[in-house]
Amino acid sequence: MARFPIASRPTAPALVRAAAANARNQSAVSESLLLSIVQSQPASDSARRAHELLSRIYLRSGQYRRVTANLDRWARAFPDDPHLGTEKADVEQFRGLPDQINGRRVRSTLRHGPGNDFAVPVLINGRRATYLLDTGAWMSVMTEAEAKRLGLTIREGTGVLGESSGKGVKIRTAVAKTLSLGSMSFHDVSFAVLPDVEPWKSMPTGRGGIIGAPVLLHLGCIRWMKGGWWEIGCRDGSSRSDTANMVFFGNHLLLASTVANRQSFMTLDTGAETTDLNANFAREFAREIQDVGTKSTTRVEGLGGSSVIDSITVPKLDFLIGGKSATLRAANVTLQENSALGGRCCIGNIGLDLLLQTGRVTIDFSRMTLSLR
Repeated sequence: MARFPIASRPTAPALVRAAAANARNQSAVSESLLLSIVQSQPASDSARRAHELLSRIYLRSGQYRRVTANLDRWARAFPDDPHLGTEKADVEQFRGLPDQINGRRVRSTLRHGPGNDFAVPVLINGRRATYLLDTGAWMSVMTEAEAKRLGLTIREGTGVLGESSGKGVKIRTAVAKTLSLGSMSFHDVSFAVLPDVEPWKSMPTGRGGIIGAPVLLHLGCIRWMKGGWWEIGCRDGSSRSDTANMVFFGNHLLLASTVANRQSFMTLDTGAETTDLNANFAREFAREIQDVGTKSTTRVEGLGGSSVIDSITVPKLDFLIGGKSATLRAANVTLQENSALGGRCCIGNIGLDLLLQTGRVTIDFSRMTLSLR
């Protein structure tokens, strides 16, 4: 497996070391370096960039009070920063939400449903539910009906959740006082609440939810096994020679895979049933698809609805992912650059159709490795 170009020397500038640590999910190291930059060089461009990286760390870990406090400091120090407006649009919807509190990490074994069910049983405020584990969600999500069933107070807001259809969906928020997943417990877990319209209105009772990054990252490691079992808080089980193949970039988790003998990045999205390649793939692999591709259209489903997008259908694409081969048949190369489908960074968005072709998937956030066995 090829090594990532995400490294820094001990003698590198503090911002470079902080950015590398952030990409590798070494949040405590990165945060310490970034706060030191803000304190020691408050008017520098490094401090501006430090505020931006701190926002990434706090968002993905569900530290909403800290992310809004950082936004306010950023705005006071750099009121004319063009990046600030974009960040405000993302962050302001979380103002007033609490910081998530994580309990002790404990290994647990749980059941999942038949076939390729990537959902796990949870307890929310003492009530049972079964929610999807979604590495592509930077916030946990539930339907309005589910929030009401659980007795949660729905908080009004003006936030818009980006998603794969490209349309976006207006959300409100709610806070679960307790969430239990196996032997692990969490407090003050925030959820985006989807509007009570179709298709979300028809979700089965207890299934209308998604567990996103703030909870997943604290689990440390998740392992899905084809026989119907989950392990959470698991030992990674990978070889010490394995090199990290996941990295954080902006508000995305990326996975390195090899296709057509070239290593490329894709966003990792266990909430997506299918893998979607995008316009970046069409440009970078034009030679590979020009003779075998057929022009068509593809319907892309997301939380905001669906979109029909011009695409090129390729009969077969072989990938090397986490040490194993996987094949995408009738691969759809959608000619779009939607950021939720990797359009700003990558050749596509990798979903469960590729990941679950083997008997076991292990995602270790501590070592930033994904392995298939």
